[in-house]
Amino acid sequence: MDPNVNGQLQRDWGWLIAAYLFLGGVGAGAYTIGAINGLAAGGADFSTRVGLWVGFPALLIGTLCLLLDLGSPVKAVLAGVKLKTSWIARGFWIISAFMALSLLHLVLLEYTAVRGAVLAAIAVAGIVFAVGTMAYTGILLGAAKGIPFWRTGAVPVVFVVSALVTGHFTLLLGIVLFGGRGMAAADALELMTAEAVALVVGEVLAISFFLQAAFKQPDSRESAERILRRTSFVVGYAVLGLLVPLVLMLVLRYGLEDAAARGYRGTAALGAVLGLVGGLLLRHAVLVCGTLPTWNIAGFQFRRIARPKEPKPGIGLLPPR
Repeated sequence: MDPNVNGQLQRDWGWLIAAYLFLGGVGAGAYTIGAINGLAAGGADFSTRVGLWVGFPALLIGTLCLLLDLGSPVKAVLAGVKLKTSWIARGFWIISAFMALSLLHLVLLEYTAVRGAVLAAIAVAGIVFAVGTMAYTGILLGAAKGIPFWRTGAVPVVFVVSALVTGHFTLLLGIVLFGGRGMAAADALELMTAEAVALVVGEVLAISFFLQAAFKQPDSRESAERILRRTSFVVGYAVLGLLVPLVLMLVLRYGLEDAAARGYRGTAALGAVLGLVGGLLLRHAVLVCGTLPTWNIAGFQFRRIARPKEPKPGIGLLPPR
């Protein structure tokens, strides 16, 4: 029996929510890395500026995707109520605070002479709320209790690591496109490729742990099997979005003695773009592969008919295998 027919697969969240989660992760990840680089350098290096210019706009566009999915701005305003009981409400205020701080940081850095302790304090606060934004993109899924595949502590970890990876690739792409030429830019790219290798390896470990844990649980095993059979996940994300960028970053880090060698910048840009596309495909695959649990009782399989948002689900009976 096709699970799409009896409603077992969730079909309420698709590409718009995936884009919202992706852009939230990109913006928060790019800001976090850029702000940390600025604090470490005691000022504002080029990666800091790229991170600030990416952070707020990415969250703004992601919010517009969320509004399009909700269908009404009124629903977005109502999302901020019930702070004590709703993760959606908490996320609303976390993201709002991050957007305000990232915009303030950008304006002060680019258009005023404010520096020193004031800017550092704003950067620290922005990093805190940026990390909260990255984690919330995974916690939001865990709050949907009808989908066991999402209801695990591993999802926020995967989304935080992926946000750092995609944010880092965004900075890398910004340096390639706008960082100028010469040995200084090449040295910056060489350092960032080394960081990219470590972050991508971390994402490989995080996603492997998440899928292994999901496969071990009966309620989430079907979702794990579905995502591993999905071409966009295996080919688009795992191969083109993780493996290929990892190989390209390793080639750039260890395979080129001359940092200004021909093709260096193009290779870095290709790896960054593939990594960004992979981050979007990851979120979409996790969303669309979320399934309602299947119960095995006395040789029969029972599946809930209703979608997770419906308050009174029915029960569907399948013949034994």
